[in-house]
Amino acid sequence: MHRRDAREFDLFVHTVGTRLLQAADLLTGDRQRAERRVERALAHTCVHWSRLPDQDPVRIAWRALMAGYLDPWRPGPRGHRSELPGEGEPFTTLDRLGRVERATVVLRLYARLDEYDAAEALGLPIETVAGAWRRGMAEVLAGGTLSHPHPRPQPRPVASAEAIR
Repeated sequence: MHRRDAREFDLFVHTVGTRLLQAADLLTGDRQRAERRVERALAHTCVHWSRLPDQDPVRIAWRALMAGYLDPWRPGPRGHRSELPGEGEPFTTLDRLGRVERATVVLRLYARLDEYDAAEALGLPIETVAGAWRRGMAEVLAGGTLSHPHPRPQPRPVASAEAIR
């Protein structure tokens, strides 16, 4: 890799890497596995970096991340409660979704990709992504998961003067 390419790639990693890591964390439910998947996706992008002038490297990185996640031979999400930042209140528990539904919900809500870009990132037909999106969101919304991840503390009643004496 040429020096100029290396500087451009470093800038790319700093601008896109954090978002990829957050999405991978939502997908896998495990920070270490998420970091490994992002490293693999960025390594794949780096290998093809010099041949990317006419392609969007962000799309290549998302596609590599999703390909690693959807690989049936790799471990899926672990059973922890994930939070997906949304508008206002977070969506919680992506754990009951299948891999494709979970990936679609993360790409559409977190990464804010439209159906076409999500389909490209997943390497799936748009019809499959549209169906996975509908099923995933139906499951998320049916579970009543639009709530605060941590309950808000209730104010304590103020003691009256008589109770203090």
